[in-house]
Amino acid sequence: MKLTITSRFVALSTLVVAVIFLLFNTFVYLEFMNVTIQNEKQVVYANMEDLVRRIAPGSVAQAVQDVHHIVPDPRQTVRLLRANGSVLTGSDTAPLPAWVPGGRGNRTDLGHGIVLFQHDNQRILLASAFVHLKDGAVTVQWIENVASLDHSIAFVFYLLLTGSIGGLLLAAVASYFLARYSLQPIREMIATARAISPGDLTSRIDVPKRQDELTELGHTFNDMLDRIFHGFRRERQFIADASHELRTPLSVLEGYVHLLRRWGWEDDEIRQEAVGAIEEEIRHLRAMATQLLTLAAMEQAQDAPESLVSISDVSARVIRKWQRLYPEYEWQVALAPVAQTYAPISEVRVEQVLRALLDNARKYTPAGGVITLSVIRRGQQLHLIVEDNGPGIPAEDLPYVTERFYRADKSRGRQEGGVGLGLAICREIVEGAHGVLQVRSQSAGGVQVEVVWPAGRGLENG
Repeated sequence: MKLTITSRFVALSTLVVAVIFLLFNTFVYLEFMNVTIQNEKQVVYANMEDLVRRIAPGSVAQAVQDVHHIVPDPRQTVRLLRANGSVLTGSDTAPLPAWVPGGRGNRTDLGHGIVLFQHDNQRILLASAFVHLKDGAVTVQWIENVASLDHSIAFVFYLLLTGSIGGLLLAAVASYFLARYSLQPIREMIATARAISPGDLTSRIDVPKRQDELTELGHTFNDMLDRIFHGFRRERQFIADASHELRTPLSVLEGYVHLLRRWGWEDDEIRQEAVGAIEEEIRHLRAMATQLLTLAAMEQAQDAPESLVSISDVSARVIRKWQRLYPEYEWQVALAPVAQTYAPISEVRVEQVLRALLDNARKYTPAGGVITLSVIRRGQQLHLIVEDNGPGIPAEDLPYVTERFYRADKSRGRQEGGVGLGLAICREIVEGAHGVLQVRSQSAGGVQVEVVWPAGRGLENG
């Protein structure tokens, strides 16, 4: 049998209500019984006091006459006892033998000389008083059978029992509908999850406008679906782009292989051309594979830097290497003081970003052109800026240059050797360190790439 959350909620809430009813009704029942007995005790005590006041001034004979003239309730009787405990006389309404306790059964002292006896399914209140008369002393007893009170007590018991059963039924029904209403987002999540397929990730939960944990769970579930949807879309786009990019070099390789088979073995010129083209495509494929592996590694897990790294320090080391390797360019460097440029990112990642940005700037800047590297501290942000004076990027291509495999047709073509992954890798690294990467095309020509990182906490502003 399937035990659902709704059934568990109904069972638990009904059990809690049952325990509450049990404790409350037990208290009410015992308190009602105690108050009822106490009221009867007050009545017996008042009757006893009236009788004692009536017979106290007279003699024993007069007391006997007074007792005979008492006409109590059929549930009551009055007796006079001698000093030795024998019965001197009693009221005309003599009690049944079972009324008169003889020390048997349970005995409860209620105070003021009143005792409650319980035996043979009877409840008997006995009030005793020792009275000194003119010619002797007697004991006066007022006896009352209060068994009839059991009917009232039983009525209250069954009333409480019936009310409790009805209350439990109402509690079970109410908790069922409450659970159904409260768990509606969960049922919608189940239906939405069942409706989701690899071909359709657009289904979302209709979250009600209320502020509770289930609403928050619904929003969280929708956010998770959004992330999954974007992840699937990115993966599909990645696969499509990678397939497209791989198709071109493979087609070129296949074409030159066929050319070699048909004419290339005898024609030295064709053979040299084919070998050169094949080498070029292999280099292109190797570069693409390396960058794809880099992207995959970054998507699996972002680095967790153990300490702060100075962007200026890393930039100074990298730019020195590039100045030696490519002296045909004019390198302009402006770095803020090392102590002001610490950021929470690993040194390896900073070098990856710098190498990719500098390689792009060099690749599309003619010899003798100017490449500028700047590191600036502005408030609690660090700005790494790389500029070139190459042909620039058309305005319509700027929003897409950081996407995977995207290349601007006019100026960033495949003939320069790029595979369209450099800026995508830079963006992944920067965003993984809570930064922002922006690409701008200069009005006078050239491209400016700016990376903004949060500065390390606890350092002095520049």
